[in-house]
Amino acid sequence: MRDHRRLAAIVSADVVGYSLLMGRDDSATLAGLKAHRRELIDPKIAEYGGRIVKTTGDGLLLEFASVVDAVRCAVDIQRGMAERNVGVPPEQRIEFRIGINVGDIIIDDDDIFGDGVNVAARLQTLAEPGGICVSRVVRDQVLDKLSFTFDDLGAQEVKNIARPIEVYRVALDSGASTTEARRRVQHLTHKAGRPSRPARMLLAGAVVLGLALAAWTVNRVFLRPEAAAPYSIQDRRMTFAVLPFSAPTGDKEAGQVATSMTEAVFAGQEGRKRWALVASRGSVEQALTRHTGVRELASDLNVQFLLRGNVTRAASAYNVELLVIDGATERVIDTKSLVVASGALLPRRPDDLELALNSLTYKALEVEVQQARNKPVEALDVRDLSFRAIVDWENKKHQKDEKGAYVTATDLLNRALTLAPDDALALMLMARVNLCDCALEKYLRHDPTSPSMLTLKSGLFGLQGRYEESLLIADSVLQRDPEYADAHSSKAYSLLKLGKPKEALTALNQVRDRRDLYWPETAMAAAIHYELGQYELAAQMAQKAKTEMTHDELSNPNGGAVSLTLIAAEAQLGHLPRAQRALADFKAAVPGVQTILAVKKWIHHGADLAGYEPLFDGLRRAGMTD
Repeated sequence: MRDHRRLAAIVSADVVGYSLLMGRDDSATLAGLKAHRRELIDPKIAEYGGRIVKTTGDGLLLEFASVVDAVRCAVDIQRGMAERNVGVPPEQRIEFRIGINVGDIIIDDDDIFGDGVNVAARLQTLAEPGGICVSRVVRDQVLDKLSFTFDDLGAQEVKNIARPIEVYRVALDSGASTTEARRRVQHLTHKAGRPSRPARMLLAGAVVLGLALAAWTVNRVFLRPEAAAPYSIQDRRMTFAVLPFSAPTGDKEAGQVATSMTEAVFAGQEGRKRWALVASRGSVEQALTRHTGVRELASDLNVQFLLRGNVTRAASAYNVELLVIDGATERVIDTKSLVVASGALLPRRPDDLELALNSLTYKALEVEVQQARNKPVEALDVRDLSFRAIVDWENKKHQKDEKGAYVTATDLLNRALTLAPDDALALMLMARVNLCDCALEKYLRHDPTSPSMLTLKSGLFGLQGRYEESLLIADSVLQRDPEYADAHSSKAYSLLKLGKPKEALTALNQVRDRRDLYWPETAMAAAIHYELGQYELAAQMAQKAKTEMTHDELSNPNGGAVSLTLIAAEAQLGHLPRAQRALADFKAAVPGVQTILAVKKWIHHGADLAGYEPLFDGLRRAGMTD
């Protein structure tokens, strides 16, 4: 029999993060999706003469006789969804990705098949949340009939399609292609450089002291200041220039990525004025007309370090290599690699770029401190003392010299504050190194809305068992910046300790959306899932946290308590051999804790599941005696 075919415009739409939305609140998500369908989507489809071919839990497949109507319908839906999402918390928003293609389709009863349908589905996966991607044929057919503009994303290789697809993004508003990039760059500027180095490097000492929660924020050392640091670019200490990123000649999309990454890196570095200064964009452009060599550029710009990057194509994405270079020696100090998805301008998660920049900046800081090692401590000024304090603190912690780390850093910062009692950088570091209220409160008198320091205060209150107060502070931070990951972490901890695991999971998922979880957060995820009775997830998270922890961390009564979560979760699942192996590992790590009574005496009150009776029930199931 001959296939029944026709030419049609095919629209594929999919809800972004549907599984995560359902996991957070399945009833509200389903009700919201039905309301959007009933009040906006289905009426628009009917208005433009479309047909709903089929629906899945999170998607729609539509057919239109007119490609113009298909695009108009998709644009109206996306604009309508944007309006309906105004005022809705980000974690509750239902957003669609839409792909549109024109092609020959095979009709089978009410369903449709064929290459044209497959291409529409692949285009949908390339679209941004709230965005629309179309094929070349769609763009060509509507270009002179509609007022929308299109951004050329180039030829894309997609799964199960033999040939590359030429993809275009619908600019839903004038200048939309650059608006999103600018928004994300501004976001990076706003939150420039919170994390410094991998969390485990900075957490080790605090965990030994039983302060893992508050230490989540200790690693956030490169903070966005409200005012420039009290030194000039002529000082040359921690001075940077951001050079334009390079891209393969003739690759238009790679060039767009390179431009966006250059802007984002400049914005991020410009936000570190408490730690560093960056040469202006104009001065860099002028210097590049005179010089090409690294040493000459650094000398002309009067900076010590250069930041540059290379963009290269890799399959259906772009690899971006970031480098920090010592201008005087032309030595590459460190590199970081990031991935930018095809069709995007920046890494999907802003924190990925943020972490990379912080790591590169920290490497430059180490060089800066090393160059001043020949100076006696008495000859160091406030800035050198603060720089050396943080580097020496981290070095000694890395060597597991916790006491030395604390004593050395505190001595240097006390010297700095003797010279300048109100120096913001020294106060900030003193609060973090000591995890105390003294310097923290003094700092907050100067900068009462600092998100990082308020989050630190929230963490300290949590450690003190003041969970309601901790929660109020975290919420106050999130009212100003709903995407501040550290505040979500602190909020999740307080909610967990207040016996609200569902709300805690919602808060922690906000962190997961921004970046990968650090092991204390992964351990907390395990505890949350355990309280929710989701033992499989609890075991997975606990095992993951353990693989990222050191022996000292695993033997600590705060962070090391994640081992107990693993034992109990495996036992609750009926996996007794696994539970007993985990129990044996725990007893080996903490030899003096062999019974549940001993566990209750050993476990730190701030540990995620401290005092939680169902945890002890799981330990009994695993064979631990009372």
